[in-house]
Amino acid sequence: MFVIKYLSLVIYLLVMLSGVLNTLPAQAQQASLKEIQQQVNQYCGACHKVPPPDVMPKDFWPRAVDVMADMAKKRMGTTFIPSQALDNIKAYYYGSAPESLITLPNFATNPDQSAIARSGIGELSMTPLVVNVNKINLSDKKNAQFLIADADSNQVSLLTRQQNNWHEQVVTNIKVPSHTEVIDYDLDGDKDILIAALGLIPPSPALAGQIVLLRQNEKGQFQQELLLDGVGRITDARAADLDNDGDLDIAVAVFGGGNVGEVSWLENKGKGQLVKHDIISASGALNVSIVDLNNDGKLDIVSLFAQEYEMVLGLINQGKGQFKQHALAEAPHPMFGFTGMRVVDLDGDNDSDILMTNGDANDLHMDPKPYHGVQWLENKGNLVFHYHDIGRFYGAASAVAGDVDNDGDLDVVAGSWNNFWQDANRQSLIWFENDGKQGFTRHNITNQPQSIVSFELTDVTDDGKLDIVAGVFRMDLLIAQMMGTPKEQQDQTLKTRIVLIDNQQLSIK
Repeated sequence: MFVIKYLSLVIYLLVMLSGVLNTLPAQAQQASLKEIQQQVNQYCGACHKVPPPDVMPKDFWPRAVDVMADMAKKRMGTTFIPSQALDNIKAYYYGSAPESLITLPNFATNPDQSAIARSGIGELSMTPLVVNVNKINLSDKKNAQFLIADADSNQVSLLTRQQNNWHEQVVTNIKVPSHTEVIDYDLDGDKDILIAALGLIPPSPALAGQIVLLRQNEKGQFQQELLLDGVGRITDARAADLDNDGDLDIAVAVFGGGNVGEVSWLENKGKGQLVKHDIISASGALNVSIVDLNNDGKLDIVSLFAQEYEMVLGLINQGKGQFKQHALAEAPHPMFGFTGMRVVDLDGDNDSDILMTNGDANDLHMDPKPYHGVQWLENKGNLVFHYHDIGRFYGAASAVAGDVDNDGDLDVVAGSWNNFWQDANRQSLIWFENDGKQGFTRHNITNQPQSIVSFELTDVTDDGKLDIVAGVFRMDLLIAQMMGTPKEQQDQTLKTRIVLIDNQQLSIK
């Protein structure tokens, strides 16, 4: 999934970072390297893992340390890092960090893959902000259907392929929708739509999140019901019978912002009554994936956390509405930038593995990072997961597994939302070919349109090959708007917001 995060901090930092070169202390009392490292561990490690200096260029570290100190002061209500220790920490990071980060190599486009058919579908937009593309079957017809969650129009729309034509119609208006799910929520035999909504894009403690149900009646019409509001920005909501009582409850991921955020669940008490239960209070939750991780017959929740936590958290169902936290994996440092995850049996051994991306750069240093990319967690049983790298990819926003080349194993397609777009060799979509033993080889797909956040793999063209239907999320245009760039200086042309990539060539060796 995607995730929209961090823009309030982005805006703040765009202003603050302009003076980065003037922030080193003019003089500092002498302290040994060992003493300074102890201060780094004591103060920087109090809220999150201690970041190594090489995750950011040296010129950005002094201001970054000041920003972190200011955030700690606001959170704790008092000065947390003494001024002398603050000077020492800034000097340590500035002196230890590289002048610039390494550059990931370009990968040449295979001539066999240059003829991929790419076409814009659906409505156009001056600022494409498609948050979620969800392949569905709402009407039990053969036509390909997708629900599109759009943060520019503040709408959820239904995109349908009818023969060779595409038709898009608005399903409902809701502020910054983030995820959709088609389920028979009331178990009456027809399909309803569950919608999660952020409410606003920038991270904020504002209680703007909502969960809405579009309940289908006997006439095939949808009636909108508000299931939850008065909470932080909601990134995900999934329906499942979490308490084994025969009805559908709802797991909720609240990314929030500041000190607001949580994973919770809504217990279905029947007759339209929902009771909210908090599981964990922390900002940064990107998703709630439902799976029985330990094969005990009870559905668990897996959630990917960003912000300072940067971890994959299993919430293990203990029964009677209780969940136990179990860390499945943690990022090596707090700037890793997790962006999305999916539960999938990647190695075909009949258990649930986890496919993840990290590619957020909208924080302390906004350039794409060489440690961005795609990875997976192999399920070894008993809640033990082993980390495997798939490949580095600037600004990786999401990854989906599917048999792209029809050879019987699962390959991985990944999209980028933050890249060096001025370089024509940088790609918005790539795929990793699986050799059958989970060894992956990268191939390019396309560099246009730039900034892909959410997409689905499905055979749209009925030729037996998986195609790609992808949504465009132009973070660069959004930041320009939020920074107050005059309209006449913004790109006002209509742009593709949804693209179909016909898999005509990917299976050719």
